[in-house]
Amino acid sequence: MNVRQKLLGGYLVVALLVAITAVVAWYSDTVSVQKAAATEAAQVADGIAKDIALGLAADNPGEVIAPLYYSPAALANYIDRLHGTQHRDIVAVDYGKYILGDAIPENVGLRFDADPADEVGKTIEDGESRVFVEKSIDYPEGIRQVVVPMVRGSGQVIGAVILEYTPLYEQMLAGARQTQYIILTTAVVAFLLVMLLGYTVATSLTRRITALTDAVGVIGTGDYSHRVPTTDNRDEISALARAFNGMAEQLDHSARQILAKEYTDSILANAGEGICGLDAHGRIAFANAAAGRITGIEVPELLESAAEVLATVLTPGTSERLLHRPDGSSVRVEYTVSEIEKAGRKIGSVIVLRDVSRQRALEFDLRHQALHDTLTGLPNRKLLLDRLEHALIRSRATGDLSAVLYLDLDGFKRVNDSLGHTAGDLLLQTAAQRLTGALREQDTVARLGGDEFAVLLEGADQATVELLAQSCLDVLSEPFVLNGRESLVSVSVGVVTDAARYTGADEVLRNADVAMYAAKDQGKNRWLLFEDRMHEQLLDRLDQECRLSQAVHRGELRLHLQPVFSLPDNRMVGAEALVRWEDPVQGLRQPGSFIPLAEETGMIVEIDRWMLLEACRVVKQWQDDDPETAPAWVSVNLSAAHLDEPDVTDQVAYALTATGLAPNCLVLELTETVLMRDLAVSTARLEELRRLGVKIAIDDFGTGYSSLGYLRDIPVDELKIDRSFITGLAANGRQRELVNAVIQLGHTLGLRVVAEGVEESSELNLLSVMDCRYAQGYHLGFPEPADDLHARLSAPVLHA
Repeated sequence: MNVRQKLLGGYLVVALLVAITAVVAWYSDTVSVQKAAATEAAQVADGIAKDIALGLAADNPGEVIAPLYYSPAALANYIDRLHGTQHRDIVAVDYGKYILGDAIPENVGLRFDADPADEVGKTIEDGESRVFVEKSIDYPEGIRQVVVPMVRGSGQVIGAVILEYTPLYEQMLAGARQTQYIILTTAVVAFLLVMLLGYTVATSLTRRITALTDAVGVIGTGDYSHRVPTTDNRDEISALARAFNGMAEQLDHSARQILAKEYTDSILANAGEGICGLDAHGRIAFANAAAGRITGIEVPELLESAAEVLATVLTPGTSERLLHRPDGSSVRVEYTVSEIEKAGRKIGSVIVLRDVSRQRALEFDLRHQALHDTLTGLPNRKLLLDRLEHALIRSRATGDLSAVLYLDLDGFKRVNDSLGHTAGDLLLQTAAQRLTGALREQDTVARLGGDEFAVLLEGADQATVELLAQSCLDVLSEPFVLNGRESLVSVSVGVVTDAARYTGADEVLRNADVAMYAAKDQGKNRWLLFEDRMHEQLLDRLDQECRLSQAVHRGELRLHLQPVFSLPDNRMVGAEALVRWEDPVQGLRQPGSFIPLAEETGMIVEIDRWMLLEACRVVKQWQDDDPETAPAWVSVNLSAAHLDEPDVTDQVAYALTATGLAPNCLVLELTETVLMRDLAVSTARLEELRRLGVKIAIDDFGTGYSSLGYLRDIPVDELKIDRSFITGLAANGRQRELVNAVIQLGHTLGLRVVAEGVEESSELNLLSVMDCRYAQGYHLGFPEPADDLHARLSAPVLHA
C-alpha cells in the first residue's frame, strides 16, 4: 500500500467518524429533550406540592395560611382549576399513597398503584423526585409521569404529587426534530467534503514526497543532525528515511564521542550531590564542587586526601553518619559507595554524598506533629494508645499496676462562647501545664481533643491513683486568668485502675470515658472509679434513645388528662395534658423517666408537637360529643427547645386550625427557667402566641427566681404555684406568707392562680381562705383514644 492509499484510507475513517458523530448527536438531542421535559415537569410539580403542603400565599396581612393538604374541598378546587386552565393531570397522595386529590374525583380515597416499581413510595421515603411511565388498559403506550415529595415547613415528608408530562415531552420533541434533520444533512455534506479533500491532499502529497527524495540524497553528503523513522515498507517516505539516516550515521558516532566527555564533566560539576572517586589505594582522585560544599573542605584539598576525611569507615552500600566539618559544624550525610572493577580486580570506588540534615529534621517534625497535640504540645490520642498498649504488656509481665484517668473540663464551652476561642486556647494550655505539674514525672498527660485530656499512670496502686485524681481536681479548680478576667472551671474525671485486666488500650480508654460521663451525671467536679454497671447503663441509655426516637412514628405515646378543679364548688373546669410512653421494653413510663432524655437529645420538640396536636384533638372531640362534662380548656407544656423553634407560632396555629379547637381553650405552660433564659426573646415569642388567642401560664412558679417584679413585663395569664410550696402548707407559716404574696400579686396583675398537687383537706381549706381560685387534684388518665368517647369517660383510670 502506497502513501496515497494510506491517506485516502485515513480520510475515509475521518468521514465515518463525522457520520457517527451525527448519529450520536441525534441520540443525545433526543435524550436531552427527555431530561429537559422531566426537569421542567418536576419543577412545576414541586411548586404544586409546596402549595398543597404549605398553603397558598396569604392575600391579607396576618392571615393564617392553612395547607391544602388538610382541606379536601380546597385541594379539589385547586386541582380542578389547574386541570381546567393549564390542562395538567395532577394526583396528590398522602404518606400511605392514598389519593387526596385528583383531576378525576372518583379516584379520591383510592390507593395509587399505577407505578409498578413503587416510584411514589420511594419518593415519599427518601424525598427525591422520580419519573416513571404509567401503563394501563386505556393507555397501553404509557403516560409519562413525574412524582415529587410534599414537604412540610419542618422538613417532614407527608405525601407526594404526581404530574403527567407526556404532552410537554411530545411538544419539546417535535421542536427538536428540525435541529436533528439539520444535523443529519450537515453530516452527509461533511462526509462528501472530507472524501474530496482526502483525494486532493493524497495526490498532492505523493508528488511532493517523490520530489524530496532526490533532495535528501544531496543533503546526506553533509547534514547528519536529523533522523527520520523507517519501516519495512517500500514506499517513497521509507526510501527517503533510509537515505537520510545512512548519510547522517557516518558522522554521528564521531560527534558523540567528542561531546561525551564534555557532558560528563558538566554533569559531575553541576550535580547537587557530592561525588568523589577513589583510586586503588583509597585516595580521592576526583571530587566535584558539591562534595566540597558538603564536607566543608575545598576541592583542591580533597584531591589526593585519604578517604577517611569523608568518614571513618566506608563499606560498599548505603549508610548514614554524622560528619564533623573542620569549622566545628556537623551535618547528617548519607553515603552510597560503589566499587569499580576491571578484569575482576578492584581499581577504585565511587562515593556519592547527600546532605540529609534538613530531611531528617523535617521527618522528626512530622513524626512529632503526628503524635503530639499542636496547641498544648502534649501527646495525642495515637501516642497515648501506643504507650498504653506497651504499659499493659509490661504490667502483665511484671505485675505492676497501671491506671488511666479520663478528664473533661466542665464549663469550657461557656468560656469559649463568652471570652472567645483565643481565651479558650489559653485555658487549655494552662490546664495542660497544671496537669503536668500535678502529676509524677513518669506519668503521660495527653490531650485527646477539644477539652478532653487523659493521663496514663504506670506503677500506681489504687491509693496513689485516687490521690493523683484528686490532685487533678484541685489544680483545675483554681481560677484561670484569661484576658485579664478570672474564670472558673471544674473537671469530671473517670478512673480505671488495674488496666491490665482489660483486653486492650481501646477498652481501657473507653471505660475511663464511661466513668467520666458517670461523674458528670452525678453533678460534675468529681472523680469516679469505673464499674461494669456504668457501661451497661450507657448501653441502656443508647437503647432508650433509639426506642424513644421512634416512639412518635410508632404510635407509642399516650395522652393523659389531669383535671383542674375549682375549689369553691369542686367542679372540673379544665385539664392538663400529660404524656406517657408505652415503651415496648419497659411498659407504660412516666414523664420523669424519659422527658429529661428527650430534652437532652432534642427529641422533645417532636414529642411537644404530637402532644399539642393530640391534646387539641381529644378535647375538641370531647367538647363536641359531651359539652356538659368536657373541660373548658386544656393546658399543654412547651419545652425550651420547642420555644426556640422559629415556627412555633405557626405550629400552634396549625394545631388549632386542624382540630377546630378555639384558641381561648388552649393554655401553653412554660417554666420560669425557660422564660428567663433570654427575657427579651421570650417576651417577643409569647406576644406572638397570645395574638393567636391562646393563654400563657408559668409552670412550677416560685422555684426559679426570688423576685416577682419580672411578671409585670411578661405577657402571661396564669401562675401555677409549685407543689413544693403547697405540701405541708398548713403547718408552715413562712410558706403560707409566700403563697399568699403570690396570690395577691396574681390578683393585682389579673392573673389566674393555680395550686398544683393539692391532696390534703387542710391544704384545700387553707387555699380557699386565701382565695386561690383553682387547684389541681387527681391525675385522671385515659388509654389510647377509643371509638366510643362516652364509654371511655364513664370508666376513667384514677392515679394518685
